Amino acid sequence: MDRAFERVFIIMLENELESAVLQDEHMRSLQARGVRLSNYHGVTHPSQPNYFAAIAGLPLVRDDSCRDIESTSLVDLLEAKGVTWKAYMEDLPEDDKAVCISADRLYYRKHNPFVSINNIRNDPTRLAKIVNARRLRDDEAAGTLPEFCWYTPNIQNDGHSPPDSDVLHRWDGVKFLWQWLQDFLEPRLADAAFMKGTLVVVTFDESLPYDDNHVYAALLGEMVKPGTIEADQYDHYSLLRTIEENFELETLRRNDLTANWFRFLWGLRPPEFNVADHAQ
Repeated sequence: MDRAFERVFIIMLENELESAVLQDEHMRSLQARGVRLSNYHGVTHPSQPNYFAAIAGLPLVRDDSCRDIESTSLVDLLEAKGVTWKAYMEDLPEDDKAVCISADRLYYRKHNPFVSINNIRNDPTRLAKIVNARRLRDDEAAGTLPEFCWYTPNIQNDGHSPPDSDVLHRWDGVKFLWQWLQDFLEPRLADAAFMKGTLVVVTFDESLPYDDNHVYAALLGEMVKPGTIEADQYDHYSLLRTIEENFELETLRRNDLTANWFRFLWGLRPPEFNVADHAQ
C-alpha cells in the first residue's frame, strides 16, 4: 500500500469537549479546511495516559505523576523501518529533559510521553530527538523535518492554563489556544514547502468535563478533501495505527492492533462486521 502522506505533524491540545471547541468560529473554520473526525475520543482520564496511548498503544499509567516506564513504543517501530522522528516540546529545559515541571512552570513532563519511556530517555541518540520547540524553525530552514513530528505546546498555549487563570474554566481556553494556533499553525498551512506531503493532525488529549471523552480532531493536508466529515468512531489508538499503516510498520500488538484506523486516507472504508468471523 502506498503512503497516504510523507510526513505527519501532530499537535496535541488539552482538556476540551468537542462541543465546546466547536463554539469557536475559528476552530470550526480550521476543521472545514480539512477532515473533521466527528466521532473522535480520548481513551481515558486524566491527561498523561492519553499521551502514552497515542505512542504506546496502552495508557500505561492511571495518573499524571512523573513516571519512568519500561515499554516499547512507536519509536521502536519507526526506527526499525528507518523512519525519522522528533518530538518538539515547548519550554523543555534541554539541560534537564527528565524534569517533571520546568522552573517557569510552562513545561510539564506529563505531556511528553517520549521522555518517560526508559528506552528513549536512557538512549542518548533517542533523547537528542526530544527537543525544545525552538528547534522546529531550524529544522524547517534546513529542510530536515522528520517524517514523524510530535508537537506539544506549553501549558498555556495548549489551552490548559492560559495566563491569569486561577480557577479551572474561569477563562476561555479555546479562544486563547486559537490565538496561539493562528500564530503557530496558520503560516505553516500556507507554506507549500511545509505542507508538501504533510498530514497535520490537530486534536485534544481528553475532554473536560469528562462526559464521553469526545474531543475535537481535524486532519489537514493535500491528501484530504476539504469540508469532509468522517463519522466513524476513532480514538488515539486509531491515530497510532494509521501511522503504523502509512509507514508500513509492525504494530505494538496492543490496542493499536484492533483500532479502527483512517482508511479513508487511502479511499478505503472499514470492513463490514461479519458475525462468522467472531464466532466462538
